[in-house]
Amino acid sequence: MRTRRLLAALVAIAATGVAAAHAEPGYSTANVNMRTGPDIDFPRVTVIPEGEPIYIEGCLRDESWCDVRWGPDRGWVYSEYLAFDYRGEMVPLPDYGAAYFRIPFVTFAARDYWGRYYVNRPWWRERDRWYGFKVRPRPGWRAPPSGKRRAGWWRDGYHAPRGMRPPPDRGWRRPSRVEHRHDRRDDRRDDRRDRREDRRDDRRDDRRGGDHRGHDRR
Repeated sequence: MRTRRLLAALVAIAATGVAAAHAEPGYSTANVNMRTGPDIDFPRVTVIPEGEPIYIEGCLRDESWCDVRWGPDRGWVYSEYLAFDYRGEMVPLPDYGAAYFRIPFVTFAARDYWGRYYVNRPWWRERDRWYGFKVRPRPGWRAPPSGKRRAGWWRDGYHAPRGMRPPPDRGWRRPSRVEHRHDRRDDRRDDRRDRREDRRDDRRDDRRGGDHRGHDRR
């Protein structure tokens, strides 16, 4: 019994560690399209502005595309336009790789993915077309090397997707307007939390005051 309890505790600790690793956001390093699948022919969900925090749920095995969350939206983005804050420096995801940041490798099945995230979205009526669509290898993208990577390995012979500028080099910084907007959003969230806590404290004090008055009458 003790062994089973210990094993369960270790599993819980490990799961907590993985969850904590995934809780750290990545950032978009350009205004980048989010699509409903890992191919440029899939419909566009939205454009993620440069500098926005996003959560990366998984990447294809060749790391050409990653499945991300941004606000209420979910979809697929080019991996080289995603970056992490690593030891105080923003680094493109392919420099270290998805596994290094504890991002799982995933596969894409349109029927399952669309059924989870796109029911009743404008492109939902065309779902049968996309269920049968064959995802193609991304043109011009090379699978990452095995073993330790050289920073910028993927830039050799790289050409940015049509209509986009090349991803920034290491050391890219988020636009100040984005940081300030999110700082204000965090401040508003903190203010709301403080007000809720103040109201709870006031109600607690009122209840205690009522109890004291009752005791005084007796």
